[in-house]
Amino acid sequence: MTTQQIIEKTRSQRIGNKPVVVLPLEVWYKIENELENLEMMRSSTIRGKIAKARSERKTYTSREVKKMLSL
Repeated sequence: MTTQQIIEKTRSQRIGNKPVVVLPLEVWYKIENELENLEMMRSSTIRGKIAKARSERKTYTSREVKKMLSL
């Protein structure tokens, strides 16, 4: 969804003297998801944890996974 499409779906209203922008929930969820992705990409701590997890390559048997998940 482009910025132009988002702007077309928004409405502005006034509550009291303050302007308020109303977005459809699907648009808000997309914005929220993009903000989380951006925050995650900028965080050196999270990037380090992801890199460490990817490098470990430990494998588990199905029995071990069931035990971990209490199945």
